Amino acid sequence: MRVKKYYKTVFTALLITLLFSGISLAQPSADRLAEEMMSKNAEWLSDVETLTMTMQMNEGGLIPDMTTRYVKKTNENGTPYLDIENEDDMEMDFSAMAGSVDQMVELIRGAESITEESLNGMNTYKIYVNDRELLQSLDQSEMEMEEMEIVFDSATFWIETNNMYVRKIFMEQTVEGDQNMSMEMNLDDYEVHSSYPIPMVMTMKIGGISSQFSEEEMAEARKAMREMEKQLSQMPEGQREAIERQLKPQMEQFERMLESDEGMTMKMTVTDVKVNE
Repeated sequence: MRVKKYYKTVFTALLITLLFSGISLAQPSADRLAEEMMSKNAEWLSDVETLTMTMQMNEGGLIPDMTTRYVKKTNENGTPYLDIENEDDMEMDFSAMAGSVDQMVELIRGAESITEESLNGMNTYKIYVNDRELLQSLDQSEMEMEEMEIVFDSATFWIETNNMYVRKIFMEQTVEGDQNMSMEMNLDDYEVHSSYPIPMVMTMKIGGISSQFSEEEMAEARKAMREMEKQLSQMPEGQREAIERQLKPQMEQFERMLESDEGMTMKMTVTDVKVNE
């Protein structure tokens, strides 16, 4: 009897251990994660009515700084969000870069898989979406290119588990049916401004760009590069050096992209934030 009781106790303890282990290892449900994202968004925007941000591209110089002003609005579901105050202005939509909350919630709920993964030492939820119809239904205005229809085949994004900050986004796209492009964005150096978290540094890399051009277009681009280099060589030394400081990194990257499909990298840095001003 003692032996039987002993084994029963061991079995019960083992069963409890397995049950609790299963609970601790279980991945969050899509609905729970979506609700947490919406709750966090409402908390972040609780003290914000307007938000103005200034962004610098590629450490400045070639492209002027861009300032965008947002106002808080509420959608039909009661979810608060930031919207550009004047859409007629030539402004950069920062919110579109990180993904609007409504779109992020839709992606979470339509995810093929949600797992946990370490990213640069941070615990994150890795959300993978391969629902082509869902991806196509989202607002893609920021990714449209002239005379080129872009359709997302899949999207993966990483959300930090302890604060729900979006840390990385990776999307693969098919352009005009048979040409592939990819876009990777890393969002770093978050700062909190009046309860609203802002990634102060965003790095975007777009791959597969050269595959979108014909051999004739590539030849024209190379010719334009040679002509620009010739013009620079004929300028006075001081003027040439000033222009090269601004243009040379972009020119070198563009040339590598033409020759090796290295891709194009852009670094965006938020230099100023104003809340409720």
